[in-house]
Amino acid sequence: MDPDSYFGSMSKTNFDLKQGGPSAWDNVNTVDKNYHCGGSSYSMNNLDEHDSDHSLFTDPILSTTPVSTSNICNLPKLTELDEPGQFLSLQPTDVIGKEFGSVEDAESFYNNYSKAVGFSIRKDEMRRDRQGVITRRRWLCSKQGYRAQKYIQRIEKKCEPTAETREGCCASLKVQYQRNNKVWVVKEFVTQHTHGLVSQNHTQFLRSHRSLKESDIAQLKSWRTVGVKTAQVMDHFVDQAGSFSNVGHTKKDLQNRLDAVRKNELQSSDADCVISYLTAKTVIDPEFFFEYTTDEDDRFGNLFWADSTSRSNYGCFGDVLAFDATYKTNVYRRPLVMLVGVNHHKSTTIFGCGLLGDETVETYTWLLRTYLIAMHEKMPQSVVTDGDKAMHKAIKTVMPKSVRQLCCWHLERNVQTNVQDENFTQAFCSSMLTYMTPEDFELKWKNMVLKYRLNNNDWVNALYCKQKLWAETYLRQSFFGGMRSTQRCESMNSFLNRFVHCRIKLYEFMQNIDRALERIRHTETFNDYQCGNTTPVYSTHLTSLEKHAATIYTRNLFFLVRDEIKEETSFSICNFV
Repeated sequence: MDPDSYFGSMSKTNFDLKQGGPSAWDNVNTVDKNYHCGGSSYSMNNLDEHDSDHSLFTDPILSTTPVSTSNICNLPKLTELDEPGQFLSLQPTDVIGKEFGSVEDAESFYNNYSKAVGFSIRKDEMRRDRQGVITRRRWLCSKQGYRAQKYIQRIEKKCEPTAETREGCCASLKVQYQRNNKVWVVKEFVTQHTHGLVSQNHTQFLRSHRSLKESDIAQLKSWRTVGVKTAQVMDHFVDQAGSFSNVGHTKKDLQNRLDAVRKNELQSSDADCVISYLTAKTVIDPEFFFEYTTDEDDRFGNLFWADSTSRSNYGCFGDVLAFDATYKTNVYRRPLVMLVGVNHHKSTTIFGCGLLGDETVETYTWLLRTYLIAMHEKMPQSVVTDGDKAMHKAIKTVMPKSVRQLCCWHLERNVQTNVQDENFTQAFCSSMLTYMTPEDFELKWKNMVLKYRLNNNDWVNALYCKQKLWAETYLRQSFFGGMRSTQRCESMNSFLNRFVHCRIKLYEFMQNIDRALERIRHTETFNDYQCGNTTPVYSTHLTSLEKHAATIYTRNLFFLVRDEIKEETSFSICNFV
């Protein structure tokens, strides 16, 4: 490869390498310029001509015929050079006076040069004329200058200060615009560094040699939208590139770019974005309902929302309501309340969502009253919750006729925590889940307490006083749709965990919840399709009864009926009258 053709492709003029005579570069290379770097100084006028290596650039004779700007090629990448090591021998006399067709070409050249040598560059001085054309541009080694002492001597900082990167380096490249030729000419090229240069396997970490392509950014945004973590996105890029060194950026670069995109999307305050987002949904969905409160300082308080599908589902399946408020995966650590039920496929259906400021009786009372307003004052027959006292007081106030049931999963965990006896926990679960007469329950509880010597245990006695909220003996006559715990809420929280995390803002939080709801409803639509277009395989001896059940029940309920039919074969008639 001819190095002169490398530079000639960037210039506004053609170089006639075959023409003899004095060099046109001699005049510009005799600039009286003094440089100070690392305590030493030197003058460009005193450079020994024999110390300069002109193997890469030859002094050509300038042609008087200008070349069209459209014919100026961009700088080749460093990998396109036959011998990238030629950059290492460049001296100031080789570069000063050379011409570039654009500022971008000059920056690309200096960045390629810095990558071959082993340092990173950053932008410094820039001047424009009245028309906005860049007339002067300068790039420096990233280690130029020193960090201000006020940032080093700060004692109130809790985090470890960022490591020092400035070492007073003087390496630079400066170009200046020539109006007559419409080119940018190199006026300064300093190669001396005050620090060690990095090896080639470390250049992948230098800032100016890391970049994100627009295609990478598009993939990042798409994958993060559907819950793919940044580390997994980075692994995909590495797999495509073949190694980390070929990717061209780091995982931190992905995170920083993602944060920048999010900031651009959230121009106004987070709360304003949420209200605007919900207001826009009312235009698309006229039956969309939302309500929010603010505190005395006009700060965002509580929020409840439900779309038309949720309100319609509550009209069909709202006999049983389950909710808890243990999910706080957002940047403000606010509890998210998912009000859920069970649909005709025995699957979870969402009736509404609430984002609360706290977990007090007043807050829960506001949530339930707002919920009933959205649902046309229809009261659920039964409610399943955890053992939160504020929540139970609110339910008793707003829904006094609804039968309450404590979550059996929370009860089992609390028994194990407070009693710490595995055998008692098993006996308690048997009493809680097994149906028996009230007399049998009282007798079994008394014997159980005596056996494990828990007569004087205050926590166990307090649990016994709430027996009508958890014992199957007293709850058998009420309808709970097969729900004995808030695990449907917990499973919803687990499902949402792939879409949301503690760093996202409220606006993003709302979007991800909507995305999760959309997937749940898509599953319900698929189940409806399966029931209407497929037929189960009949496997019992009562085929006609089984066929009838398949026509009136959804698939999951049909399986329950079929199991009951199969159980029939285990019974035998002992006597009849």
